[in-house]
Amino acid sequence: MSTSNPYSGGRSNVKRIETYNFKQPKLFSKEIMGKLRALHDVLARNVSRVFSNTLRKKVDVSVNRIDQITSRDFLTNVESPSVIYLISVKDITDDIITVLPSGFCIYMIEKQSGGKGGDITEKRTLTTIEEKIISRIAGNVNKEIALAWEPYKDFEIESLIYESKPDNIHLTSIDPAIVVTLGIELDNSQKVEFKISYSYSLLKEAMSSTITKGSSRYKAEKISDEDFASYKRTLSDATVQLRPLLGTTRMSIKQIANLNVGDTISLRQRTDKPLTVKVNGTDKMSAFPGIFRGRRAIKIYEIDEEINEKELL
Repeated sequence: MSTSNPYSGGRSNVKRIETYNFKQPKLFSKEIMGKLRALHDVLARNVSRVFSNTLRKKVDVSVNRIDQITSRDFLTNVESPSVIYLISVKDITDDIITVLPSGFCIYMIEKQSGGKGGDITEKRTLTTIEEKIISRIAGNVNKEIALAWEPYKDFEIESLIYESKPDNIHLTSIDPAIVVTLGIELDNSQKVEFKISYSYSLLKEAMSSTITKGSSRYKAEKISDEDFASYKRTLSDATVQLRPLLGTTRMSIKQIANLNVGDTISLRQRTDKPLTVKVNGTDKMSAFPGIFRGRRAIKIYEIDEEINEKELL
């Protein structure tokens, strides 16, 4: 809708009006949606490496959009046939659903088999052998999904079920779902979409800590000058140990005994993930390592405002 503001010298101000659907209310705040986008921006970069290694050429993956629709509406809009995977996560009732175009999967299979790769718009059901090949690639993608969600929830994937037709999928509920659409672009300008659907119940549990943080706010309270001076003395004399954790690993006693000078120990910590910072032995912050004025330093990324039981002992 375009309106003309009489006080702006005749200039037209363009305003975009969105219709609010009361039957399908927005269940997550802008803060949560922002965290979901940041999370999937990281996932997109990692998935691009999976597809690039599979096709042995550059593949760009980016977040196109994040929509909130019902699970039923999402499946209704999925083309048949497609490459659909139901990802079962431990302790979660509803599955994560991922959808890739069948033509793109056939293209990857042909490239892995040494072929040139055909038209990515081809549509057909995968054969049993093709399904096994794609399942290995899907397994790598699912690992990246689990790693991307590590700051919020540990996703322990129990099973992976392939389906080609959305009509064959029976949902346990028709709760609202968040659908993340990733755009996949090949070096020859061919584009396809990779969709990931999360149920509301899953996101509510995974993002519950973030929702709690979002609802908390600092409150200002006026105190007397005497109380202020007392608090200041107490805090100034307090000793606090700040220790960033570079990473962890597990090794047997035999492996440790066989270590030599110059050996490299692989840590579980990923280089693109923030480090855990302990304050007096309690996990309180996340930070990225770096250098400041010629000295090793960390940049605080996130602070855990919740009080841990260990801090009260």
